[in-house]
Amino acid sequence: MQTLDEQLTSAETFLDDSFYLLLERMRKEHPVYWTSGLNGARFWSVFKHADVKRILLDGVLFSSEREGVMPVMDETLSAANRDAFGPGEMLIAIDPPRHAKFRELISGPFMPGAVMETSAVKTALIRKIFDDLPADGIIDLVDDLAAKIPMTIIADILGLPQERCADLLKWGKMALTSSDPEYSGGDAAATTEEGIHQIRECVRKLAMPRRRCPHADALSALATGAIDGLALTESEIVQNGTLMILAGFETTRNSFSGGLLALLEHPDQMQLLRDDPKLIRRAVEEMVRWANPVITLMRVATRDTELRGQHIKAGDRVVIWLASANRDDEAFENANQFDVTRAPNAHIGFGFGPHTCLGGPLARLELRVALEELLSRYEGFEVRGKPERTQANFVGGLKRFPIRLIARSSAAASRELQFSANATPTVT
Repeated sequence: MQTLDEQLTSAETFLDDSFYLLLERMRKEHPVYWTSGLNGARFWSVFKHADVKRILLDGVLFSSEREGVMPVMDETLSAANRDAFGPGEMLIAIDPPRHAKFRELISGPFMPGAVMETSAVKTALIRKIFDDLPADGIIDLVDDLAAKIPMTIIADILGLPQERCADLLKWGKMALTSSDPEYSGGDAAATTEEGIHQIRECVRKLAMPRRRCPHADALSALATGAIDGLALTESEIVQNGTLMILAGFETTRNSFSGGLLALLEHPDQMQLLRDDPKLIRRAVEEMVRWANPVITLMRVATRDTELRGQHIKAGDRVVIWLASANRDDEAFENANQFDVTRAPNAHIGFGFGPHTCLGGPLARLELRVALEELLSRYEGFEVRGKPERTQANFVGGLKRFPIRLIARSSAAASRELQFSANATPTVT
């Protein structure tokens, strides 16, 4: 039988939703836990909602800049994980107060006002993706919708050629989920490095010419940006362009696919949305809480501190388990219940504090429009195979989810089915 440390640090644990039982046990028995990973990796694991929020809120005491934000579950991956997020240059790995200046420079297209002003364009792009789907037929929800929607939108915002989206998605999987053998081929460190390298080179080739000849897009604004009168370096431009691509599709992809799976597992909740579409905005928040698009993040303590009686020393790595915090029954009533009417919903699926996800307003728009389109265009959805999760404990979610879209015209022949995880695919 595996030890707690082995279960937490093994990516295989996260191949199905049973890992939530492990996280529940940790919240109750070991809310702040000294964890031994592979090849000498050591870190504190923090599981409670209040503690995770405290760490996220204090970006000075708990640094993102020392070693980056990708958890080191295996010491042999420490260099690759650190370099993937450009400590000191990439927004997600810059500490306050300098972080605020970078955030202000980059945030323009992602602010709530800007998202709403351009919502018609974004809605049209999403509807075009739905227009290209079969009116009644089988798709893979992840590849054909959940990944395609945010990648199309972020490409439009950054001024990236749409034909590069498939490559960027492939490289993003390599960069963020190299613990999955399907993407790594057995060498996780090399896969992470290659995925990041390919995205950076794509950004470099597109962004640097825009310093001299800017376009009307966010990548041009980044390429011509300056902080305190100093132009961003080429590395800072490339690092933050890479971040916007990676962050631009992961949250929406995992929240949308995981959220629809939850709706199929809970048909009463699906019916609530059909009966009252005004609940869709609440449903979006619950989908993010439930799906947990980012499972863990890492910080490094900059000085000695204490958490729930555990002494954390300066230099200790601290891994915060967002997926655990979002199921904490001290923060959520009936935390293990999927409830599209939940309000308030203090989830931290988009983070918290100074590093709150910059793309949160955009992700909410994408999720809302996508859910509205699904419910208005189709009578129901029929599962055509067991959903497969990515083997990962950093950024995780579904990598395959075959479903049949049932058009309203065919509803009399095939009604919406309740999901069964062990059911064999059926063909009608």
